[in-house]
Amino acid sequence: MADETDNPLVSIIVRTKDRPKLLKRALQSIAAQTYRPIEVVLVNDGEIICDLKLLKEQMQDIAINYLENNCEGRTRAANQGLENASGSFVCFLDDDDLFYDDHVSTLVCFLKDSDYRVAYTESYFVHTEYNPADKAVIQTRKYPAPTIDFSRETLLFYNYIPFMCLMFDKDVLRQVGGFDEDLEMCEDWDLTIRVSKRFPFYHIKKITSEYHIWSKDIQSIQGDARLLHYRRMIYQKHLAELNPDIISTFIFNGYWINIKYIENKIHILETELSKKDEELQKIREEYQTLEAEKKMLETSFRQFEDYVRTNTIRLPKRLRTFIKALISKTI
Repeated sequence: MADETDNPLVSIIVRTKDRPKLLKRALQSIAAQTYRPIEVVLVNDGEIICDLKLLKEQMQDIAINYLENNCEGRTRAANQGLENASGSFVCFLDDDDLFYDDHVSTLVCFLKDSDYRVAYTESYFVHTEYNPADKAVIQTRKYPAPTIDFSRETLLFYNYIPFMCLMFDKDVLRQVGGFDEDLEMCEDWDLTIRVSKRFPFYHIKKITSEYHIWSKDIQSIQGDARLLHYRRMIYQKHLAELNPDIISTFIFNGYWINIKYIENKIHILETELSKKDEELQKIREEYQTLEAEKKMLETSFRQFEDYVRTNTIRLPKRLRTFIKALISKTI
């Protein structure tokens, strides 16, 4: 653990909704942080009541401030968490994502000695499926999320920073008024746009988290028809800021992001093909070994057959009959 002397408190706001198994995994990733002190502001937006005693035991020296949001929605849950955060710095983790153990230390150790008040790291995109039969979470694909150095022009068009990668000075979030509760989706993107109007972000080129992309049958947002509606709301809300310079910068950076995304996908496919080739080679080698063993056994059996045919008179009649029948069925 990092030395706590003079370390500022970090508040991690966790929103959860009826996914206790995933919540446990997310909280375990917080408990594993090398940085202290940390508090968790856990906001329950679901109907399943969390076992607070069990959660506190799991978090050990990390305090949990548990709040019920009465199913008022993810945006209200985020604001409720922010209103109850006590830390000098704030970051967010949804219940289906993960921090690596150096996530908090990487961000806060930079911010506390810097003039920047917002910083972000990088993340893996992890495609994940849930098997209800054995209740197992299965990872199907993993690759770095495409990102660039801070560009407000690009941020106005494209939410290229996974929200979990960001850490804010708490006063920054209060200055912009927290989350817009008219937005049921894309509230994090809108917040980062408003913060970026006043403060630059610092990009730390290090992967410190995993953003999980779930199969469509269980993902609560991905593929939701309302998502397009809220994206349009974001564009309308910030339309007045757009000008030719911003648009041209976005187009340049947008191409770069898309290229990086495609490169990452190609790398993943090449890796998967390489693994398939290795598996196929192992199958070929095993097949060749079995073929050689089969030929050796056939040769040995034929030698045994020749011996039996020339020496059957020495064997008991019952055994002679059995061996001849075995030979006729096998060869």
